[in-house]
Amino acid sequence: MIKSVLVGLITILCMTACAQESTINPSLESIHWIPMQTQDRQFVYVDSSLQKQLTKKFYGAEPFTPTGYAIVSNEQNQQALINSKGDFIENYSDTDLGLQPLGHVTLLMKRREHEKKLPFWNWNWNILGGGVKKTATYVKIEIRVLETDQILLDKDVPYDENEYNSAAYPLDDKHFVLNGDLYQLKNQYLKKLRTKIDMLLENGRFIPPAENRFEIYDIKQKRPIFSNLVGVDKIDLSWKGQTLQLDSINQDRYAPTVPKLLKDNRSGAIYAFPQYDKALPKQIKEATTAQIAFLKEVSLVYSVNNSPYFILGRFNYDHEVWAYDWLYIDTDGHVLDQIKVNDFFILDQVGYLVWPDKPILFTKSTLEKGWKTGKIKYVYQSEALYLVNVKKGEQEPTIGLWNAFAKTWDLPPNFQHIAILDGKQQIFALQTQKDGPYTLYNNKTKQQIGTKSYHTISPNGLVRVRENENEENYFYIDIYTGKEYKQ
Repeated sequence: MIKSVLVGLITILCMTACAQESTINPSLESIHWIPMQTQDRQFVYVDSSLQKQLTKKFYGAEPFTPTGYAIVSNEQNQQALINSKGDFIENYSDTDLGLQPLGHVTLLMKRREHEKKLPFWNWNWNILGGGVKKTATYVKIEIRVLETDQILLDKDVPYDENEYNSAAYPLDDKHFVLNGDLYQLKNQYLKKLRTKIDMLLENGRFIPPAENRFEIYDIKQKRPIFSNLVGVDKIDLSWKGQTLQLDSINQDRYAPTVPKLLKDNRSGAIYAFPQYDKALPKQIKEATTAQIAFLKEVSLVYSVNNSPYFILGRFNYDHEVWAYDWLYIDTDGHVLDQIKVNDFFILDQVGYLVWPDKPILFTKSTLEKGWKTGKIKYVYQSEALYLVNVKKGEQEPTIGLWNAFAKTWDLPPNFQHIAILDGKQQIFALQTQKDGPYTLYNNKTKQQIGTKSYHTISPNGLVRVRENENEENYFYIDIYTGKEYKQ
C-alpha cells in the first residue's frame, strides 16, 4: 500500500553539449559504482568488490546512476559529467549539474547563474545612494534526456523566480510529472501530454488547474472520471430524518490550490482530500448520542486512502497544547471510535505527525513521570516506527525511536539526534552527544554497523570526518555494512 503523506494541515496548516552514441548505456544493466578515495585524496570508481572500473582519477566524484552516468569535479570545484566509459559528456565548467534517473533514461539538469543587462525601464534607480543597477541575476536552466538529447526545458529566468527542478514524480512506470507537466515515457522519449498539473493523486489520477470547477483525470482515460466539482466547506448528513450540518470544514489559513472538499453538483456527492476517491456517506446509520454531539463540532475531514474510512477531527480547546480529538465514519454511514489502517498519516507542513497522534500511539505507561513528548516524525517506508522528541523534566530534549506495533521503544529517548538513512531497511545514524559524531545502526538486527563514527552521514553514504580543527575529509561508505571506500 502506498504511504500517504498529507502536507498542509488545516490552520497551520548553459553550456551546449552534443549527444554522442557513447552516452547511451546499451546493455540497460544497472551500474553501481562508487567513488573510492585514494591515498592522495582523489577518487577512482570501484564496484562493491572494490574492483577498479575506470582508470581516471577525480578530485571530487559522486556515485554512478544505475543508468551509467556520474558527476565529477576538479580542483576548482567545477563540475563535469562522465559516462561509464569515462568519456566526458559535459566538460568542466561553473555550471551546476544534477542527475535524475527515470526508468532506463537519465535527466540532466544544468543550472548557471549570470548577470543579465536589463532594459532601461527595468533599471533599479537608487535615488538616495546615487547609483543605478543596470543588471540582475538570472539563472540559465536546461533539462534534457541524456540518452536521446531531447530538450525538455530551456529557460533563462530571474533568480528569485526560479522554481524549476529535475525531480520527476511517477503516476505509474510510464507517466511522470516534471515541473508541473505530465509526460509519457516511450522508447526513451518523453512526450508531453499535459501542462500544469495542480495535484497528483494515487493510482494514476491527477487534477489539472481550474478556477472554480475541477476535474479529476486518470492517465488511462482521455475523459475526466469526475467533472463539474466545486469546492465546499459544509457537509449535510441525514440522521433520523433530520439534517445535521457540519460547517466550516477543512478551512485553511491560506486557500489551497485545490479545495479539501469537492462536491459534484449533479449527484450531490462530496469527495475529500487527499485522494477524492470515494464519496462521503449522506446518511448516518449508526451513532451514539455522544458521537452525534461530537460531529456537530467537527472541523477536519480527511479521506483515508485505500479504505472505506474517513477521519473526523474536532479541535480540542481544553488541551494545553494544540491537538484534535478524533472519530471516524465509513462509507456506509457508521460512526466509529477507532479504526485500524496501515500506511496513512496526516503531517504538518514540516513533516511532523498530526494523525495518528500521541493518545493513539502511546500507552499510559509509555512515558515516565515528568516526561513530555514533543514533535513526532514517521519513519517513511517503515511498518510503524516514529522518531519522538522527549523532554525529561528540565533536561534538554532528546529523541528516541518508538515502535507503535510493539508499543515500546526500539531505541530509548536518550539520543541527541537520530538521522534516517533508509527507513525501509531501518538503517539509522545515531548521535549520543551534542555536536558529537554519528554511528551506524541497524534496527532490524538491533546492532551497530561497523566500529567507526563520523561527523555526518548522508543516505547515499557520503561521510564527513573532522581530522583536526582546520581540516575535514569527505569519502563514501556502505551504510549497510560500514565498509569504507577509502584506501
